[in-house]
Parts: sequence; C-alpha cells; structure tokens
Amino acid sequence: MSAIIDVVLPIFGVVLAGYLVGRLGIIKDERIDGLADFTFFVAIPALMFRSVVRSVRWEGADPGVLLAYFGASVLLFGLMAAIGGRAFRARFEESAVLGLAVTFGNSVQLGIPLVFRAFGESGMLPLMLIISFHSIVLIGLATVLVEIGRGRGGGPWAAALQAAKGSARNPIIIAMSAGLLGAAFEVELPQALDDFLGLIGSAGIPCALFALGAQLTRFRLAGSLGPMAAIVVVKLLVLPAIVWVFAIALGLRPETVAVATLAAGLPTGANVFILANRYQVYQAPVASAVVASTALSLVTVAALIAWLAPHP
Repeated sequence: MSAIIDVVLPIFGVVLAGYLVGRLGIIKDERIDGLADFTFFVAIPALMFRSVVRSVRWEGADPGVLLAYFGASVLLFGLMAAIGGRAFRARFEESAVLGLAVTFGNSVQLGIPLVFRAFGESGMLPLMLIISFHSIVLIGLATVLVEIGRGRGGGPWAAALQAAKGSARNPIIIAMSAGLLGAAFEVELPQALDDFLGLIGSAGIPCALFALGAQLTRFRLAGSLGPMAAIVVVKLLVLPAIVWVFAIALGLRPETVAVATLAAGLPTGANVFILANRYQVYQAPVASAVVASTALSLVTVAALIAWLAPHP
C-alpha cells in the first residue's frame, strides 16, 4: 500500500495544487496557458525525445500493444456510440463525441508520469506507441464521423486528411518519432545535448500536472447527468477491462499488458472537450466527464497500479 501511495499521491497532489491555484486566481489564466504551452511545445517533447533515444530498443518493441489497445478502443467506441443513440437519444454526431469520450484518455499529462513512476523507463515504450497513434486514430475517427453527421467538410476523406495533418504537426508526436528513429540507429546523444534536454525535460512532468489541475477549474460539473456518468464508468472501468482481455488474448508480455491496461484506465482527456466545443456538440456532458473522471481516477488508477505494477 505504501508503494501505491508513493506512486499516486504525489502526482495527484501536484494536480490538486494546480487546481487550487487556478480556483483561487493566484495565477492568471493567460499565464496558466503559457505554462501549458511551454509544457506541450517544449518540456514534454524534450523529455520524450531524450527518454526514447536513451532507453528504447526496437528489439523490445511489441506492436501487438497497438492491436490490443486500439482494437478494444474502436470496438468500444462503436458500441458506446450505438448505445448512446438509443439510451440518450443522441444525434449521430453526438454519439461520435460520446464514443470518443469513453476511449480517449489523458495519456500525456497523467499517463507519462504515472507509467514512468510505476514501471520506470522500460514501461515507456508501449506507452510511446499508444500515444503516437492515440490522436490520429481516435480523434481522427470522431472527426470523420462528426463531419459525416453534419454532411459537410468535403466528406470523410477530407476530414481524415485534416486529422492526419493535425497529428503530424503535434510536437509530442514529432519528438517521439524523431526519438524512435534515433533509437533505431542507436544514436548516442552528446553529453552537452543530453544534459540540456534533461534540464528542460525535467520540468515536463510537474508542469504538465500543475497545468492540468489549473485548467480543470474551467470546466463545470453541469449538464446531462446520465451521459456524464456513463462516460466516467465506461472510461475508468470498462475500457481497461476490455484492453486487458485483448492484451492477454494476444499473448503480450506482462509489463506490456499492464501498461496498456493502465493507459486505458486514464481519465477522459481535455482534447475531447476541445473537439466537442469546436463542433458545439455535447459540451456539457463531456466537460463534466473530464472533471469527474479525473477526480475519481485517483481511486481507480491506484487500484490498477496495485494490481498491475511491480512493487519492491
């Protein structure tokens, strides 16, 4: 139990600190946005690139994690979209956003620090693979479906192309891709560059967690209780269970199974709200789900780590 506390509480403590600072107005919104931008565009890419180049070896990669994670996610996406249309009388585009909300997790701001603390650098490779395809597969799928539902935007292929372009401009994906390429050629970083990236990257995890907490103050627990509750339960409990079944059935290594399951159990990511807000679709349930799932994940993520992660 003490090992679980050592892993989980410091991480959620930083999130809580950011939330309190944001709620009390100690730091202005534009400065929080600046911190979030620094994290997303500079610190996390530096951390990811350095970690991948230093620790990833392609012979240890298991691409089956992608089949397990995204096979389960796409299956649940479709099921939840279909159920949402009937249970909540959601329109086609609302069902697409509902499907995204139960499958797209906060894999960067929470996933990276949790996996790193629970599994160390060896657990980062399967998480890197998941993050690399996370946005392009799930947000891309939701974008295509919303565009189809609205009958605009040049059709599904144009929407898919736009989603792919957006992912290609993502600095975290660029950094990971460069790191994986460097790892493939066994590049050794010069000491000065390694130290430089280490200094910047060391700010990535605490800044990401703090900015996450501060930005949560912008969301409210309001709107449709039924869809919100369904999103939270399915995202935190059902998706990790299905991913675990898929990973076991594919015969993945125990650590890969554990990382994939933990990644699936992360709370709904704020990017889902960004997409919902962009299209003016299902904003209230999604915003509520982001807040509620993040709060409740303190318990569910701790339980997953207690079950899955090795502890001394």
